[in-house]
Amino acid sequence: MTEGTADAFRLSNEERNILHDVGYDDESRRAATSVLIDRQMRIARSTDNDVVLMPLAEALKTYDFVQDLMFGLVSPDENDDMREISAHMDDPLGHFTWVRPGAKVSLPVQSFTVLELPQGRQFTHYITLIDEGAEVEMISGAAVPPQVHAGRHVCLSETYLRAGARSQSVAIDHWGANMEVRSHSYSKLERGAHSASTAISLAAIRDHQAFSRSQMGEDSHCVAQSIVFAPDGCTKLIDDRITLAGPGARSESMTRMVTAGGTITNNALLIGDAADTTGFLGCDGLKLPDHGEIVAIPALHARAEGAQLSHEASVGMVSAEKLAYLMASGLDEDTARDLIVQGFLSLEGEHIPQTVGARVTDMIAEAKSGGM
Repeated sequence: MTEGTADAFRLSNEERNILHDVGYDDESRRAATSVLIDRQMRIARSTDNDVVLMPLAEALKTYDFVQDLMFGLVSPDENDDMREISAHMDDPLGHFTWVRPGAKVSLPVQSFTVLELPQGRQFTHYITLIDEGAEVEMISGAAVPPQVHAGRHVCLSETYLRAGARSQSVAIDHWGANMEVRSHSYSKLERGAHSASTAISLAAIRDHQAFSRSQMGEDSHCVAQSIVFAPDGCTKLIDDRITLAGPGARSESMTRMVTAGGTITNNALLIGDAADTTGFLGCDGLKLPDHGEIVAIPALHARAEGAQLSHEASVGMVSAEKLAYLMASGLDEDTARDLIVQGFLSLEGEHIPQTVGARVTDMIAEAKSGGM
């Protein structure tokens, strides 16, 4: 069964190579695939009856309930970015993904955004509904070809996990060195829902601002990890807010950051709004040269009796002791530093695809050497 109509065009070999770097695999090994290039949904189709994937504009006409999900988690007047995206509300650029109730999807769902036009502009809107009791793994990525250095990308992602739904996700960004990117992610977990996510941002980019807002219902559980690398001349902002809104909600969030001369700011706020909630924030930073900056600002706000919230934060240089130990074993200094950085940014979790984990290791080495 195939859902969606935007599959009239195929990907070129160059486009496939670009997408492989951010997690793409052959469509026969995926439950559903979407690829958006510039302002065209190049591919949007499903090979699994339990997964609907189609352009958002088409979904609004096909399913009445999609209009209630659109801007259901954030106001279209929330800020300038939302106003720019909502200006295209009658003909949105993006996709709609729906995993049907009770589905246990065996293959991952993959979705990608590519900007091929130099100095191009994209304003995208993605809506994901993982229905009651459904389980799915999702892989997403964003990339540009090597010849594209500058442009602007603004996106909004709204994700709904209904009661008892389970989601594992990996997202990899590989934008151009002089690009401006602002991403906004909103999610709502209903009773007993479970989310495990990994976000990876390693490439050089002039200005990248990533905002995340999560609302967690009764007995829901969220585990999130992020790895961020900032080469020289790069500015990255991570701004996360997790609200434990229902009794028994639990959250663990870990961010690992490395600067090779760029600036990283991590603002993380954990709010305990209900009794018997548990939350943890972890922020670890590693500086390679003397210049560059990492600012880690974890914050806790317990509003209900019985909310147990905690955080840990650290920022430092490469350990001279670890460096000396590795060099004593016969490694040169650069190789020893590479191993320390790769270990610091190591991915955790069985849900990380092996091909993605291997590519991240390569990306770390390329980013540190200035090859990205």
